[in-house]
Amino acid sequence: MKSNKQRRAEIKGRRLERAGKLAALLSGQDARHLVAGARLAGMELADQDVLARYNNTYGLLPTFYVDLAFTCRDCGIEEVWTAKQQKWWYEVIHGHIDSTAVRCRACRRAYREQRQPANAGEGANLLRERTQRLRTLGAANPNAEALAEIDAALESKWWSLRVVAIETMGRWGGALQVERLEALVAGRAGHGYWSWERVAGDAAAKALARGKQVT
Repeated sequence: MKSNKQRRAEIKGRRLERAGKLAALLSGQDARHLVAGARLAGMELADQDVLARYNNTYGLLPTFYVDLAFTCRDCGIEEVWTAKQQKWWYEVIHGHIDSTAVRCRACRRAYREQRQPANAGEGANLLRERTQRLRTLGAANPNAEALAEIDAALESKWWSLRVVAIETMGRWGGALQVERLEALVAGRAGHGYWSWERVAGDAAAKALARGKQVT
């Protein structure tokens, strides 16, 4: 039986091989601007509407992401930034379109651990603090101030914070919150999997389901 380490090595090997084949096949072409009919294994279609919403750039936005082989800047090992990982980075957590992977998984984890002491101070991680604040609000009955905080969170640039706000609405329950959640569920119809409307609708559906289980 193969160990997890062996399986990861095999997966990485296949990814490197696929990235190499793609690079050779697309030599002289910009894979990020191919037409839809040219999609190949190791490529993911980009949502340009999402990218345009969160990127202020004069450059062209990609139509595709393609598996990208790179060398880790810290340890020198060869790694692959997959097309799926790029789609998550650019469209879900809204990394800037000009950013790219520079560290392998192990070095990225070590880099984060080194930075933790510097990030431990109050206000150093605003997203974490706001997330914790919303979850605290969910444990008490809502007042005008709490409702205003939820409304502000739903307009945040961070989708993850918006999702926590939706979860908090579900914990509160009540006719008003149920109506708002149902509107979010209805609003996901016709939107793509990676769109905010779809993410919000799915989160609202889960919040409503949890509310029914509690009651």
